[in-house]
Amino acid sequence: MRCRPTLTRVDALRTGELPKEEHRAVEEHLKTCKSCEESVADIGELAQAVRALRIEPPRSMLESVRMTDFYDRVEDVWVAFSDRTIRMISGHSLDDLRDRYAKRYGRTLERAAVPEPLRKQVIDALHGVGVAKPTVDLSEASELERSVAQALLSIPRGEVRSYSWLAQQVGKPKAVRAVANYVARNVLPFVVPCHRVVPAGGGVGKYGYGPKMKRDLLKREGVDVDQLDALAHEGIRFIGSRTTRIFCCPTCRDARRIREENRVPFHDAEEASEKGFRPCRRCQPAAA
Repeated sequence: MRCRPTLTRVDALRTGELPKEEHRAVEEHLKTCKSCEESVADIGELAQAVRALRIEPPRSMLESVRMTDFYDRVEDVWVAFSDRTIRMISGHSLDDLRDRYAKRYGRTLERAAVPEPLRKQVIDALHGVGVAKPTVDLSEASELERSVAQALLSIPRGEVRSYSWLAQQVGKPKAVRAVANYVARNVLPFVVPCHRVVPAGGGVGKYGYGPKMKRDLLKREGVDVDQLDALAHEGIRFIGSRTTRIFCCPTCRDARRIREENRVPFHDAEEASEKGFRPCRRCQPAAA
């Protein structure tokens, strides 16, 4: 056998795919042709180098091509999740979770046990412990949705803020209604605490799972919802301190420290400013 036909069969010889009748002829040629023998060595090294270049696909790519995620029941809510993050929560029904998940992610759901760290976050949120940094997936969210979610997470446990305050935080002060719509469509309730947002006029306001659940969630976090209702009835939106000359949102932890004899009620931020009070830097009541 000559060099050219030998070299065209070398890789098949290396992989064991060469027919038996040709195998002996190629080997006999390689014993007598140093040039072809060196070419065989080069091909072997090249094959080894190519194997070394093999890269495992990134986890995100594997997840993107997977058409099924998982769900589980955690106390009274349904939770959709991947193997690493919470992706959606529904307090209504499994059908509601499935339908909304398919529309948002284009995937079906199958039953599986939610990982314990994720389960604990949902339980903590439901019981009023709160979750400072929930493991949630916002990859499919719009820029505004992500901004609203981050602003919601910045509201401390046991406190509430208004929709206008939220709009200020996301840089959309004139888009209060749009921000309120995003809050209403929050796909990660409880862990991303949309229940901590209330009307600017006071009170508790509406909630996708009903006002009773919203009141219960806030009570578990330490909010005096009855006081919120009473202040709203009187048209009082802010509380000032005679000693510090600072005014706050009623649920601000600094406002709760004010002694009763030092509490000064205000109907709006303008009234507080006219009387020489400055807004709290922590709760930023002027933004409300």
